Amino acid sequence: MLVFIDQSGTPHPNDSAIRPVSVAVCMQESASRSISGRLHTLKRELIRHEALEFKANRLLTRGTFRRCPDKRELVEAFFDLIRNLPITVFAVIMERPISIIPKTTLLPNQFRYLLQRCDLVCSELPEMTTVLFDGDCRQCDNLSLKFSAFLYRSNEGRSMTTITDTPFFVDSRVTAGIQMADMAAGVIRIYEEQQLFQGVPSGDSFLSAINRYYKILEERTKNQTSSEGYPRAGFYRMPERDHYYTLPTDQNSTDIEAATSNGTPPVKPESQ
Repeated sequence: MLVFIDQSGTPHPNDSAIRPVSVAVCMQESASRSISGRLHTLKRELIRHEALEFKANRLLTRGTFRRCPDKRELVEAFFDLIRNLPITVFAVIMERPISIIPKTTLLPNQFRYLLQRCDLVCSELPEMTTVLFDGDCRQCDNLSLKFSAFLYRSNEGRSMTTITDTPFFVDSRVTAGIQMADMAAGVIRIYEEQQLFQGVPSGDSFLSAINRYYKILEERTKNQTSSEGYPRAGFYRMPERDHYYTLPTDQNSTDIEAATSNGTPPVKPESQ
């Protein structure tokens, strides 16, 4: 299985995103070529521009819906296609942190929670999972090293035997799975920040469309239960406290990672 991970907004006190979102789009490796081909066909048939990238911050805007009927048609067709694709979508909706997140060698919890869900999916198949991130390995203060350390130096990571040990960092311009994750993350962030779960403002065609797209994505997720009996929502609202790790200062990095995986940060998180 292939898992494409992307993020909308950055968990930082000064970032404009009130609800940054990380998304994982899971698909069978055997279906990836067909899915990519269908996305390319959409671009070719609707706007005759196959190189255009499905990018939320360019397409999911009020301007698109007011002044760009061709792009709006493309977005509508994109989510109509998502409705019927053989994919599973997981999301972690974060709170914007109140203070700057301390630098650490630990894998950020939003990625850890996504891996938990992907591992459960693959355990049911069973299959191995290859994880692909947008961008390069230097993001999140060397995400690739944190990823490997989590898998090899924590009890929880070692238990995820379906996750391959090497993540890939790819260019979203040529990777359809990342483009889907980007669009999904954009929709979910707007939905959460506008609190559309409380209702859609009357006469707002843009937010009405976002609400429809969110419902389509919601149909593609899967609520799970861990082997220990803990519920794992497909779309999980991660509390602000889970950005931080409260651990004894005399622990080395190996112990910190293991302790974190066993429920230390800073109170027992939902995934445990």
